[in-house]
Amino acid sequence: MKSNPYDILGISQAASKAEITKAVALAIKRKQYPIDVIAKAQKSLMKSEERIIADYLRPILPTIKRFKYSNLEALTQTAPSLTLLSEFDNLDHAIAQATQQENLEREPLPIPLSELFTEGITACREGRYPKAIKYLEDYCQRCKEHNSQNYLQAQIWLIKAYQMGGQLQRAKAISQMLSNHTHPQVNTWANKILAMLSKKT
Repeated sequence: MKSNPYDILGISQAASKAEITKAVALAIKRKQYPIDVIAKAQKSLMKSEERIIADYLRPILPTIKRFKYSNLEALTQTAPSLTLLSEFDNLDHAIAQATQQENLEREPLPIPLSELFTEGITACREGRYPKAIKYLEDYCQRCKEHNSQNYLQAQIWLIKAYQMGGQLQRAKAISQMLSNHTHPQVNTWANKILAMLSKKT
C-alpha cells in the first residue's frame, strides 16, 4: 500500500510548513524512503489542495495486532439483575427535549460563510463529525460560487465527515457528483473514493 505523506515525513496532521521542512531533513537522515519519495511528500503537504487528499486518505484506525489470551471466566457468571432508575420516569420529557434540540440544529447557523468553512474543516480534523457535517452542509447550501476552491474543499471534507459519521450514501452522492468534475485531479480523486465507498455498502 502506498505510504501517506505524513507517515513518510513522520509528522502529524497538525504540522506547520516549518515543521514539514524540518521533517524533510530528518527523513533524509533516516533513509527509510528514497529522496524523491520524501520530496514528493513534502510537495504534496505544502499545497493545500493535495494536503486535503493526504488528510482524507490517512488511515484513522491503528494496525490490528494479534489478539492475546484473555480470561473468559466472567462470561460464565450470572448476569446482574436489571434495576430501572428513577430518571427514566421523565423519559417522555427527555425525548421531547431531544426532538426540539434536533429541530434547532436543522436551522441554518447565523455565522459568516468563511467561519462556517473553517469551523467545518476544524471539526472534521478533530473528529467532531456531526458538528463538521452541520457547518459544511450550511456552507455548501449558502455558498453561491460552486466553482470556487473553498466550495470544492468543503465538498471533499463533507465526504469524509459523512463517511466517518456513518452516512455512506450521502458520501457516495457527493463523490458521484465530483467524479464528473472538469478538473482531472478532482475527477481522479472522486472516482477513487467512490470505488472505496462502494465496497463498504
